Amino acid sequence: MFSKNDYVMYGLTGVCKVADIRKESEGSQRGEEYFILHPVRDEYSKIMIPVSRGAARMRSLVNKSELMKFMEDMRESEDIWESDMKERGKMFQERLKSGSFYQWLLLSSIIWQEKEKKKTLGKKVSMSDEQVFKNAWNLVCEELAVSLGMNEEEVISMLAEQSSLVR
Repeated sequence: MFSKNDYVMYGLTGVCKVADIRKESEGSQRGEEYFILHPVRDEYSKIMIPVSRGAARMRSLVNKSELMKFMEDMRESEDIWESDMKERGKMFQERLKSGSFYQWLLLSSIIWQEKEKKKTLGKKVSMSDEQVFKNAWNLVCEELAVSLGMNEEEVISMLAEQSSLVR
C-alpha cells in the first residue's frame, strides 16, 4: 500500500507523487477511497485512482540495487529484435505498456543498439521504433532521476558507466 507523499510509477503517465488518499464525499463514488496523484512532469495535473484498483497500474520506484540486478539480467537476455516491422511494433507496444521498468530498460537497450548499427550504415531506425525508444527512455530516466535523486544527465552518465545500453 502506498502512503501520502510516496512517489510511484503510474502506467505510462510516469512518476507521480501521492498527494493524498481520501474518501470521496460526493457523487456515485461516495465513500470510495482514492489515491490523488500529481505527475512530476505536470504538478498541476491531478489523477484520481480508486484505491481498490490502483495497485493494478501503480508500483514503487526501482532502487539502485534493483537497477543493478536488472542491468545484470539484461546482459544475459536474448536479443528480442524482431525483423518483421509489424510484429516488432506490436511486441514493443506490449512491452512498453507493461509498466515494467525492466521491459523499458530492455527496449531502450535493444533499440539503442539497433540505432547504433544503422548509424554505421548511414541509416536510421523507423519512426515507430524511434518513438518507442523515446517513450521507454524517458520513463527510465524519469524514474531513476526521482528514485535516485539525480538529474537526467547524471542518470545517463550512470547508465553509460554501467554499460546498460551495451551488451
